[in-house]
Amino acid sequence: MQKYSAIIVDDEEDSRSNTRNMLEKYCSEIEIVGEADNAPDGKLKIQELKPQVVFLDINMPGMNGFQMLEGIYERDFCVIFITAYSEHGITAVKAGATDYLLKPLMLSELQAAIRKVIQYYENKSAASAQASERKKNLVVLNHNKGFSLVDYDEIIWLEAESNYTTVYLVDGKKIMISKGLKDFEEILPPNLFFRIHRSGLININHIREYSSDKGEIILSDGSLVGSSKARMVEFSEFLKKSAVSSKHH
Repeated sequence: MQKYSAIIVDDEEDSRSNTRNMLEKYCSEIEIVGEADNAPDGKLKIQELKPQVVFLDINMPGMNGFQMLEGIYERDFCVIFITAYSEHGITAVKAGATDYLLKPLMLSELQAAIRKVIQYYENKSAASAQASERKKNLVVLNHNKGFSLVDYDEIIWLEAESNYTTVYLVDGKKIMISKGLKDFEEILPPNLFFRIHRSGLININHIREYSSDKGEIILSDGSLVGSSKARMVEFSEFLKKSAVSSKHH
């Protein structure tokens, strides 16, 4: 089970003890790594221990919980406010709190707040994995005005002419690159892109119609790409292999 590190910042010892006991007994996903009885110490604990969750009292002498948060410029943790005063709710929302709990703590509300924390980190992890996966799919297209970063799923097909290649994209854009098709064959995934003829490389996910008899393929942008019968036979074999490999993944 995934554990989330937490600290408790509260000037009342009984309140800290109560929060700690409830978390230790009923919220096994939370691991308490530190405590502080005032806001300046709480700030130091956050910098030192880098917790994922901070249980924060609002009304503390000297510096309150909101002021403490304002002094932390890079906040990468969830905040659950714990307070005896209900009037702070709107300010807590504006401060970006994950939740806002009233003292004395109710177990059901505390557990609901922990579920929000877990959901936050699971979503963050999924988004990070998606971004990482998307990064792998990016292709750099250098052109005369600079370069474009394109996901290879957005490439419908590529057409070569002498030493240049035109890349046709799903948004209708065409980008001319001073590279031959062979260069693109080396960087694009070989299970998705097929050299249908000497000057055409197509993305099989963008095939709309396919006629082996006529030696024709119509792509998602309406482009008609022709090929020799011999190449179409090879293409049919390629499609079978691609279908088999996709079933195994």
